[in-house]
Amino acid sequence: MTGQPRLKLALMGLGRLGAIRARILTFQQPRIEFVAACDTKPGAGEWAAANLPESVKFYADPEDCMKNSGCEAVLISTGTATHAPLICLALNLNLHVMCEKPISVDVLTTQEVVAKAASKPHLKFLVPFSRRYDTSYRTVKKMVENGELGEVHAVETACIDKQDPSGFFVTFSAQSGGIFVDMGIHDIDIGRYFLDVKNGLSNPKKQVNRVVAMGQQVVYSELTKYGDADNGWGMVEFANGKILTTHLGRTLMNGYEAPTRVCGTKAHSLIGANSVMNRVEIRDEYGVRTATTPDAFMLYDTSFINDLEEFSGAILDNSPMSCTSEDAFEAAKIVTALQYSFRTRLPVYFDDNGLPIMEAVEVNGSAKEKA
Repeated sequence: MTGQPRLKLALMGLGRLGAIRARILTFQQPRIEFVAACDTKPGAGEWAAANLPESVKFYADPEDCMKNSGCEAVLISTGTATHAPLICLALNLNLHVMCEKPISVDVLTTQEVVAKAASKPHLKFLVPFSRRYDTSYRTVKKMVENGELGEVHAVETACIDKQDPSGFFVTFSAQSGGIFVDMGIHDIDIGRYFLDVKNGLSNPKKQVNRVVAMGQQVVYSELTKYGDADNGWGMVEFANGKILTTHLGRTLMNGYEAPTRVCGTKAHSLIGANSVMNRVEIRDEYGVRTATTPDAFMLYDTSFINDLEEFSGAILDNSPMSCTSEDAFEAAKIVTALQYSFRTRLPVYFDDNGLPIMEAVEVNGSAKEKA
């Protein structure tokens, strides 16, 4: 009896998320054959030898890995600055691509990558926004589609990380694009996921009217030199009148929280209203308390399984995917505009081609965000 076909996949990047992906690829993806891993950092080969199956070949050079590992697809889980060139390299080598968000920190590069992917329709390209693959969010999506909430007119989101004593993200801010681009892209995407942003448009190219953002450096003052914040608030007015608001933060003391309120004319749905890690309560001299989910990796643990299942199914069975290239591009345009709005203290309007109207802004000695 012939077994099911399996997708030969190579993993690019063995950092924090890459290590999680490696474990899932090894033990929880029966339709994927994990053939290779690649990381350019010193010591990555030793980590791979100690933690990956012997059948997974390690490479220190991405092009070497893509050309010689026998892979049919790549999962890119590297630093943000490498995403766009690695995506283009893989597409040029006729490989399917799944890449962690974001594609890039600027609109023009993102547009170029999306256009390149579109020029190769025989290849699958996925940017997996984690909340789309979470069971609770998918349940609410069905409620929205079935009309149980009435007309959904607004979405309110938050994404707040626990304070990091090491301040890693402060130095990372120089390449991350800022809190709105790095964190907020998930919130913007999930807002678009629930809001029917294409409905009722006189100009289908223009989905957004304007955005406005503000922020603070309440704990990590060093972020000022990168044009970044440790708390940010953003509002998006879509062209059909729907509204999205978000609060992004890196200063929570107890753990990680990411609630989403979906506002309908018949009912509201609140996802992740608390951040408890399990159903256990501790009752002692301090009162009644619960443990907090520490980070997004634990909160959305099943999402990292579900998106890989969808990606392999799209290639092996030609089944549909939850995120399109358009979704990735639209979210990227909005978060880039929000970051610009925070830095300039100005609202950003979108033109008739659906692009944010922005001029170059000097951040840390170099120009950023020119649309």
